Amino acid sequence: MRRRKVQGTGTVILAAVTAVCLLAGCGDGSGAGTAASANSVSEASGDSGSAGEKVLTVGSGQATSSGLDPVVDYDGWYVLRYGIAQTLTRMNDDMSVSGWLVSDDYSSNEDHTEWTFTIRDDVTFSNGTKLTAELAKASIENVFANGQRGPEYFTPTEIAAEGQTLTIKTENPEPILPNKLSDPLFAIIDTTAGTSDPAAEGPVGTGPFTLDSYDPTTKECVVVKNRNYWGGDVALDKIDFVYTEDQSALTMALQSGEFDAVYNLSMNDVGSFENSSDYTVEKGTGGRTTIGFMNENGPLGDMVLREAILRSLDKETYCSSLLMGQYTPGITLLTSAADYGYGELKDPNAYDPESAAQLLDQAGYQDRDGDGFREDPDGNTIDLDYVYYTGRPEQQIMVEATQAALAEIGIKITPDVQDTSVVMNRQKSGDYDLLCMSINMMNCGDPENQMKTFFCEGGTYNATGYDSKEFNDLMDQVSVTADPEQRKELVKQAEQVLLDDAAAIYYCYPNINFVMKKNVTNIYATPADFYWVNEKTDIS
Repeated sequence: MRRRKVQGTGTVILAAVTAVCLLAGCGDGSGAGTAASANSVSEASGDSGSAGEKVLTVGSGQATSSGLDPVVDYDGWYVLRYGIAQTLTRMNDDMSVSGWLVSDDYSSNEDHTEWTFTIRDDVTFSNGTKLTAELAKASIENVFANGQRGPEYFTPTEIAAEGQTLTIKTENPEPILPNKLSDPLFAIIDTTAGTSDPAAEGPVGTGPFTLDSYDPTTKECVVVKNRNYWGGDVALDKIDFVYTEDQSALTMALQSGEFDAVYNLSMNDVGSFENSSDYTVEKGTGGRTTIGFMNENGPLGDMVLREAILRSLDKETYCSSLLMGQYTPGITLLTSAADYGYGELKDPNAYDPESAAQLLDQAGYQDRDGDGFREDPDGNTIDLDYVYYTGRPEQQIMVEATQAALAEIGIKITPDVQDTSVVMNRQKSGDYDLLCMSINMMNCGDPENQMKTFFCEGGTYNATGYDSKEFNDLMDQVSVTADPEQRKELVKQAEQVLLDDAAAIYYCYPNINFVMKKNVTNIYATPADFYWVNEKTDIS
């Protein structure tokens, strides 16, 4: 395969005003981990395969955390995004759920503790093995045996298989189990295939592509046509997924023709491609919220300091000016695109910089040494480490805007840019004061699981020390409530608890885009955000 470098700018942007250029592709904000990838991205162009091969090259600022084992972290997202595996059910564009590897006639008992699914009779894995209920059972059991997040979705008491009938019994009522099984964590893989290291070798799945190579250093992933694909002919021979968090490199590589498509191009650059007849822009609204997590195990354990931070942030202006009006200002945890209280719930810490300063004054936060920054009431220096990555362009802009806003009220912030996988690991370990992350809170068409993962006691990614009995109790009620309107009201109540507790910063709600050459078809920007390619994806 011919390869060539995509050169990045390697420039770190240090001010919120200059950060606008990042969104426009004027700089990359690279740092530890990102600079290397930005300057060493390799690429195989759409016509670089052997004679007659159809090869597509896709650039993205998103990549796996540690490999392609779907039960590890959120790596299952890429197993689905790259077309390697599929799930029993799938999310539709209206966030409803339907069968994928199962028929649509799944059903439950009255209290939703027993669900029955019929595995499609025509599905095979990429190694030619037929998918049976027994193999689906083994794949789901693997999630609970070798992953961490399974219990946050449901606790099975028994999984039974007979022919193509799969029965799942659960410890508690699970009224939205079909939604939960659409999560990439539950990607169906052949656990009997003898793969010793799924993270490196890739799992054996049922998707239209199989893994050809994966580079754990650059995170470049090449997939090839699954010649045993059960869903029909696969149009492409190969797709090369290339990773760089350098926003400028993504834009320039698409303009130069080195990339055939780019996921989540900087929003300010999208317009220039929309106005060109040489490109197609696929846009979608999603369930993402850009969140600033505040770690209560350090200085931010003081609610007064968290409230002051929240009141200092002019999110309306950030979205209208710095983000060029392409993002909706955040108020609630859940996106304004979903009916979960965006225009209804009360934000007790809305933008009010004067009251932010008054809160700090009254609590004894003072600048005792005259350096322009306050010390805490005990005289200790405050320097909040703000961890983020640049794979999503709004994050650096939000972090630097926060740094500037907090300097106005005398609170020091030090931005700490890292590779995406480092940020995810630090989120799990709690090694940060503040951490910015874009989270798809509606990844199953319902916010239950993500709210539990990031904010409930014991949640895999809740290392902030946030632990509210009221919030936990509400989420316990959500888990067992079947009526959609009752679930929604409980979720709104839980969101209000988070607002009242000043638990996190909700900056904005990003949209999703895929920008591609005009000769590329069937690449998708879906609300679920984990269906990128399928057997119909093509380049002419």
